Amino acid sequence: MALEFDTRRAPVRASHYLELVKAVRAASAADESDWLEWKSTLDFRPKNKADKSARAHLARAIIGFANRQPDSALRNVEGHGFLVVGVDPKGYYGVDEIDSVDLEPWINEYVGDGIDWHPTYVHVSEEGHDRLPVLIITVSPPKWGDPIFCIRKEIPPPPRSESGQPKDKDTIREATVFVRRHGRTDRARAADIDRLGERLLRKQQAFDLTLTVKEGAVIPVTVPDDDLEKVIEGARAGLLRHLPPTAPVADSQPLDLRLQDIKLEVTTGMKPDPRGRDGYLAEVELYLEKLRRAVPESLAEVAALTLPGVELRLRNDTRTHLKDVEVRLAMPEGVLALVPVEDRGRNESFLRGLLEAPRPYGPVHPRQWMASLPSSFRSGISPVGMPSVIPPGWDIEVEGTTVVFPAQDVRVGLSIDLTWFVAVTKHPLSGTLTVPWTATATNMEGAAQGTVSLPIAPERSLLSLIARLDGANNEHRNEH
Repeated sequence: MALEFDTRRAPVRASHYLELVKAVRAASAADESDWLEWKSTLDFRPKNKADKSARAHLARAIIGFANRQPDSALRNVEGHGFLVVGVDPKGYYGVDEIDSVDLEPWINEYVGDGIDWHPTYVHVSEEGHDRLPVLIITVSPPKWGDPIFCIRKEIPPPPRSESGQPKDKDTIREATVFVRRHGRTDRARAADIDRLGERLLRKQQAFDLTLTVKEGAVIPVTVPDDDLEKVIEGARAGLLRHLPPTAPVADSQPLDLRLQDIKLEVTTGMKPDPRGRDGYLAEVELYLEKLRRAVPESLAEVAALTLPGVELRLRNDTRTHLKDVEVRLAMPEGVLALVPVEDRGRNESFLRGLLEAPRPYGPVHPRQWMASLPSSFRSGISPVGMPSVIPPGWDIEVEGTTVVFPAQDVRVGLSIDLTWFVAVTKHPLSGTLTVPWTATATNMEGAAQGTVSLPIAPERSLLSLIARLDGANNEHRNEH
């Protein structure tokens, strides 16, 4: 089974280290990797002081983690390496706590001062243990230009019993190079030395990227009061066209009108509208007030359905092929970044689909009579669910005001076009917007950063976009 630990970030707090220890306990033997090794326990203060096996184990692991390639190391826990001592998948065993003032000189004697590593102790209170100490050795991420790390001083083999003799092959000679493979630390082979030599020669490079606008602009979308009132009045006229010109009063209703209602019910089974004229008018006004608020709030949905997008172009001016380049664009406050949405064809106008309008005034079938009661007797008018502006399967992500583009490889001297998005604001703007961006790559340290100038398009009316949306939808229906 996979290790139950989030490898997207390196542990930094005691609670994070404890999560790692618990993950080792719940792991399988196959879960050791190029960034993680564990050991049930090590004795750093053996009775036989000639026994350096515990120190040798730490020295081997530290050198192995330090000799990894930076691009592959960065795939997990931000490039760090971890040796966990005092636990394995079979149980918790603990380890003697050694002050770092003592432990670090013991190990640096064999690994030198060029590797950045440090010890951390966490305490486990599980499975009958009370604050059982577990040691975690953290090795910092390798970097391009790092030397080939090796054993700086010979480590003698573990002492044998009085009848036995230590074997010379168990001696770790000075200048021995160790590398980390998946699940184990080995002595380096010729191919490993070649790779480490390439790492040494490949000094830190400038992370040089250029981001420009290929096409598109930020589009201000406003809701002119005059246009909105025309929409509201048009909706009112449509809802009132079936209303009788006068309002009959129940107590003084002429006999012939009452007889007409009875005749209607007898001959057709239909009942008079139970809302009455006044109830229907109140329901219409409630609906129009909600519509007046809902139209401006539909800006994001309409923009995602109708507006052209912004497409950015990223150029690699670094002298290396960049892997998994992720660009993050920090949009200014008040500017929405939207994922474009395809209009799949609706059966009614956008405004009618935005809110559930009252049923037109008129007779109803008895089975519909309760549903036609005035809104004061029902739960009220509820907005129809709006489609999401982020369709499933779309690679781009929008985190608040930050646009996160999917990671892509970019070859030396070439450009790629990023996934396009819609940029919109409800505030009148002109000129250009200077927008900051950052980019990271799995085979480069640090981050590239800069700004890109997004042009501002002419202002558009939200109501004209809705009309365009409904017009395009009508054409789509006519074609089918």
